Amino acid sequence: MKSLKLTLLSLSLMLLFSCTSSTNDYAYNEKVTSIFLRQMRQIDETDSVFKDTSKVYMKGFPDSISLSHKADNLVNNSKMELADIADLKPGKAAEKFNDGVVAYLKAINDYGKTAQEMLRVKTINEKKKLHDQLMLKYEKLNTYPDHVLAIQKTYLNEVGLQAR
Repeated sequence: MKSLKLTLLSLSLMLLFSCTSSTNDYAYNEKVTSIFLRQMRQIDETDSVFKDTSKVYMKGFPDSISLSHKADNLVNNSKMELADIADLKPGKAAEKFNDGVVAYLKAINDYGKTAQEMLRVKTINEKKKLHDQLMLKYEKLNTYPDHVLAIQKTYLNEVGLQAR
């Protein structure tokens, strides 16, 4: 009888642990996916503004303020999201997904810093050089989503979760 109770207790603890693990993976995935999608939208919205060279090279005060706010938001939001992700404890299966999202956020931060620098420089030649760098960084940023989503799919399969 004692052995049966011990077995049932062990089985229930294993079930509890597996449910908790699945719940943790689900919660982790939801949180990180939300961050990832929010940053993707921000990049798409911001890039369309920075591609418009008439605004980038214009010396008008309202456009400078607007562009400056967008660049600052890229840097600040990516920094906050990186801090949020650093507070999470991804499971072993989520490590590659976590690393991919962190790399993406760092690239967004770098993109934002380049945009800030471009807006601060005074000469047209310096602006053009930094604008070209910004466009190259955007092209690189554009490669992240497909790569990160492929990693996420593998992660979800490993932990037994379905992608939506």
